[in-house]
Amino acid sequence: MILVISFVIIGQLDHFRFGDIASPQTAGEAFALTIYAEDAQNNIYPYTGPAQIFATPGPQYGSTTINFNDGFWHGQFTATLADTYTISCQDYSTPPHTGQSDAVVFVPNSASKLLCILPGQTYYPGVDTGKIGVPTPQLAGEYFDVSVYLTDNWSNLIYGADDSFTVQASDPFISEQGYFLVNGSGSFQYAFRTAKEQELYLDDVSNGSIKSDTSSKITIYPAAFSKLLLLFPGEEHLPGDTTKAVLNTPGKSGTAEDQYEDDTFSVLVYATDSMWNKTMTSGPEVSLYSDFPFSKPAPESLALGEVQFSVSFTNSGDNQNLWAVSDTFQSYRNYINILPRLDTTIAAESLIVYPNPMGIESPTMNIMYNLNSSCNVIFAIYDPFGNLVRRSEISAGSPGAMVGNNLLRWDGRNEKGKRVASGVYYLVIKGYTHTTTIFEKRLKIGVAW
Repeated sequence: MILVISFVIIGQLDHFRFGDIASPQTAGEAFALTIYAEDAQNNIYPYTGPAQIFATPGPQYGSTTINFNDGFWHGQFTATLADTYTISCQDYSTPPHTGQSDAVVFVPNSASKLLCILPGQTYYPGVDTGKIGVPTPQLAGEYFDVSVYLTDNWSNLIYGADDSFTVQASDPFISEQGYFLVNGSGSFQYAFRTAKEQELYLDDVSNGSIKSDTSSKITIYPAAFSKLLLLFPGEEHLPGDTTKAVLNTPGKSGTAEDQYEDDTFSVLVYATDSMWNKTMTSGPEVSLYSDFPFSKPAPESLALGEVQFSVSFTNSGDNQNLWAVSDTFQSYRNYINILPRLDTTIAAESLIVYPNPMGIESPTMNIMYNLNSSCNVIFAIYDPFGNLVRRSEISAGSPGAMVGNNLLRWDGRNEKGKRVASGVYYLVIKGYTHTTTIFEKRLKIGVAW
């Protein structure tokens, strides 16, 4: 008797097989996907359990966890990279069982946004950010390349688009500029003026539905030391300034505060680049010069891009100049008004002021003085810090500038017509001709509202 024994060999999971996928598909849009679990003989294996499917170039372009039921899974999948590639499946065993689809063409979705790429960054389609890397710092005034792409929501390039776009900067000293794309992309050279963290703002002017883009932040450093900038009290540094005319004081804003003769005040000198950004230069000596008598302090060395001097002018007068000089560079001439030192010991018969102080019950101050000859007259009032409060210039022969006794009145208001604050002020009455000052009186006055 012969005994026949039969063995049934049960297969094991070996791989995954994808059903047919229609091609092309659109990046960012879901499509139907069927996957089978199979043994080594390509028979359906009744696998029930989890697996992961993902875009083969990388899970960043699409990835999800699925669950097989009796060797079968059917569902939707979305891939975001526009290119030609396969879809992969693998389970969580060690080593994993795997499988890949046939290659599928993925085309870009609809045009959606502009994308700005700065130096140090790399265009990275298929993800919403569209770029990797950190912008490389640049120097003020030096041009660098910027790339621009018209893309879908996942930063895939939209070929065939020739849109025009504008570029505006966070730098207030750069005006808006226009450029255009060729076949969906473009590039241009750009330079910031102001040394600080900056951004670019891009707008599509051909298609209002396209989202604008703000670039990554990029650090702008000062360029090489190439200018000296002198600052009087009352003036503020203005890096990036585009002003050219020296009369308009490039590199700074504000107005130099009037100073008094023989009074010491501080002057600041910066070592700047060509765009008026302060550099960190140390070492070179800086000296001050003027066409007018002044204290002429000893030269000082720059430290981290700046040096401070204490100066005074010998004589009063408007538009007295001062400039800074190093061994290599020289600032432009800067101008400041120097007021006469106020004298509070004027004889009563020479200059009569009443009421003094003026106040609520006597809101108008009368100012009487005598002129021995006809001349022009300047009437001015300053606060204790030398700031001009009110000023009038009277032509010779007019009331207030006639030979003999003259009367002026002050209502306690400044140049803008607003009442001044209570306190001490200084009155200056100056008579002059084209060639000389013939009368100058000064007096401390008071206001008590």
